[in-house]
Amino acid sequence: MRKTLGVRTKDGITFAFYLFPITWNCEKYMKQQFDCVQGLLSFVTPLLTGLAFATSPTLAATLASSEAQVNIDNFSHNPLAIEVLTKTKTEAIASSGQVDVTADADANFIVDPFPPLTRADNTSVSQAHGAGSSYFGFAQSIAGLIGYNFLVQGGQAFSFDFNTFLGLETSLDRAPGESSTAFGEISLLLYDSTDENNWQLLDFFGLAGSLTTLGDNDFLNLEHTPNITLTKNQLSTDFEGTKEFAEASIKASYSRNFDTLTYLTLIEAKLNRVTVQTPESSNLVGLFVFGLLCIGHRLKKQHEG
Repeated sequence: MRKTLGVRTKDGITFAFYLFPITWNCEKYMKQQFDCVQGLLSFVTPLLTGLAFATSPTLAATLASSEAQVNIDNFSHNPLAIEVLTKTKTEAIASSGQVDVTADADANFIVDPFPPLTRADNTSVSQAHGAGSSYFGFAQSIAGLIGYNFLVQGGQAFSFDFNTFLGLETSLDRAPGESSTAFGEISLLLYDSTDENNWQLLDFFGLAGSLTTLGDNDFLNLEHTPNITLTKNQLSTDFEGTKEFAEASIKASYSRNFDTLTYLTLIEAKLNRVTVQTPESSNLVGLFVFGLLCIGHRLKKQHEG
């Protein structure tokens, strides 16, 4: 059963659309998960770095990678306004071993007076690598773009071309002593925004994948409405063993005719998330969270005093 995914626009409106069995909300991640802990993480990060020790060659290692790219061009019309968004988050804790995490996101929307030359693109990459007997690594990246109010006259067709790439990889050397997970999702939605208070979803494209090593919840799914035509559709997976991957490369075109004057808003968003950990890391993470709460309480008391 498909779940909901929300995108909050610059006007403060959150739109829900139905895609794959993983739920995320841009507003929640941006305002709650990232901003609320930013001060504490900047204070604690040097402490976490000091916890890592040199890795012994005899200790096993884990790897998780999730990458997504989207390019959109050859528009028939230009938007009246645009918006791009990016956000990243990483966490790394190691008491016996080491863990490296990276998260990068980039988004661009360039409007040219000649609509076919208008283009939009974004990239999101999350990676984690761990080695040792007790570590936890997490990386997450979000990228999105919005084109507001493409004005399409009655009797005209709105169209554009796009290509997407989603690549996931997980591996581990020691099972069941370690775990590695990677998730990625790309969503593209077109709304009728003529009534600014009541947007109507017209068409969508969704690509999502998930790997868990070791685990049985691996998948790579693609869904889209009929007005999207696939010109290239390459999906490849390997869900067996301690090294897994899932990869999708899609090229497509969109076209839809409109009988009356219509304003359209195009939203594209992606999420990439990875984790690597050992069983012992659950206690380490619990102690870390408890420490954050204690530090936060102490800082609050000092501020109040």
